[in-house]
Amino acid sequence: MELDMASVSRSAPVQEIANRSKNVDKEVVRQAKQVAQKLANEAAKTSQERVDVERYLSEISDYTQFFNKRLRFSVNEDLNQVVVKVIDSQTDKVIKEIPPQVLQRMHVRIREAIGLLIDEVI
Repeated sequence: MELDMASVSRSAPVQEIANRSKNVDKEVVRQAKQVAQKLANEAAKTSQERVDVERYLSEISDYTQFFNKRLRFSVNEDLNQVVVKVIDSQTDKVIKEIPPQVLQRMHVRIREAIGLLIDEVI
């Protein structure tokens, strides 16, 4: 029995599979373009938010110079919370910390205690 490749390639099932494959490829490309557009929009939004935050921080810093004070912003990694320190420009001493260090430590300890209680209950 001989197999004629020309007749196989022209057969309906093979052609149908080829057409479906092209449609799937087009759909994948379309979805990839949509995802890329969404990511680009989010990146632009995030970039604009970062510019806004930097501008606000710069303005705040300018205002605090009139009072001979500086502000230092940081993030407490344990709490995922912003911490602001008011610093005397002349002595470099921390005048005030918001939220205070004591409250930050207490917050961490409460989280740990709740975690232990949940582990014991489960």
